[in-house]
Amino acid sequence: MAEAMAYQTGQEVRHPKRPEWGTGVVRSVEPITHHGVQAQRVAVDFANKGRVVVNTAIASLEITGNAEPAAAGTRVSPRKLPSRLTTQQEAGQKGSVRPGDAGWLNELERGGGATSSGDLWSLPSSMTDPFASLKQRLLATLDSYRFTTDPRSLIEWAVVQTGLDDPLSKYTRSELERAFPRFSRDRDNHLAELIRTIKRQMQHVILDEVRAEIELPAAHKALHKTSRSV
Repeated sequence: MAEAMAYQTGQEVRHPKRPEWGTGVVRSVEPITHHGVQAQRVAVDFANKGRVVVNTAIASLEITGNAEPAAAGTRVSPRKLPSRLTTQQEAGQKGSVRPGDAGWLNELERGGGATSSGDLWSLPSSMTDPFASLKQRLLATLDSYRFTTDPRSLIEWAVVQTGLDDPLSKYTRSELERAFPRFSRDRDNHLAELIRTIKRQMQHVILDEVRAEIELPAAHKALHKTSRSV
């Protein structure tokens, strides 16, 4: 078996299977051997979970950046958008956003705002992971069709996207309403590309299996419509 990835204190990480924990900072690292595999016991302070010890032979972490070392036990605060992007009032000081003007969302696309893969409109890794099967990626993509612009559903979508218990502590409702259409557009395009790949590889049986497994009406509709158009 391959040696587990090495982590260092001060790194910012995310647990790919626990996005709701948010971003964490590695506080301590201890080398271990797990069933003959060289690995590490990593203590991480997660923004929404607190201190968690991870055996990297069992669960790997995604490195999102580097952070300045802090005292053990320090709770990590969730990342916040630059102040110029956090409120509509501040946006108003720079001039109102005209229809068709991307505004703060354009700033995010240029790298001026949140950059982690789970923030708002970015497609989750469950949809795009190249190491996951086409069927797994397709199911994950179709599952996201359960979200709508209904206020409660919009908040649930933001919780999944950001890992925050209360997304409104970081984003305004208006920002969520403007980000969701971008997410939906990218998600629809991604679904089309997945189906193209499945057809190109002559794996139509995947589409049949997925149709039999999904129960969400919106997902069935999206799969049927996209399958006919690509």
